[in-house]
Amino acid sequence: MFAFTGSQFVRRMRANRFLDGAVADHLTSLGGMLTDSPQTSALDWLSAGATGSYGTVVEPCNFREKFPDIPVLMGRYLGGETLVEAYWKSVLMPGQGVFIGDPLARPFGGVRVVRRGGQLLATTHTLRPGRYLLQSATTSIGPFRSLARITVPGYGGYALRLPADGTPYYRLLPLR
Repeated sequence: MFAFTGSQFVRRMRANRFLDGAVADHLTSLGGMLTDSPQTSALDWLSAGATGSYGTVVEPCNFREKFPDIPVLMGRYLGGETLVEAYWKSVLMPGQGVFIGDPLARPFGGVRVVRRGGQLLATTHTLRPGRYLLQSATTSIGPFRSLARITVPGYGGYALRLPADGTPYYRLLPLR
């Protein structure tokens, strides 16, 4: 799903099997030169199957701010933001690079709900780590009643068990 390297020349990138929505980047000086680059081009990642990449176009200077902050990029993308939102928020000097690929890719967005026996299971990647109050109501405007306190330990998929008692509306409120 993610491939990051500092190599100027990435060999055998087509040997990888990129999943839909995959992000790949080689944090080098001229990866954003799409043609005639003396280094591997960010376009090569797309040709190899990645959904998006980023590359800088200004040399010299290896300021950290002109490259993606990988934990920020991955956290935001896994948290449900689009590819361009995650990348944009991870690069402090975006004017020195170029984002390429499908900007609206969002493989971790949304909520999937399935019924298992007498229970609903809602799976989402959009919740940030923290504590939440789960509430339910019979109408979209309430009144809502509190059901449980929930702790989301980290980024990634989270499965929320909901009672299948016929209550059609649920909401999560962040707790401080």
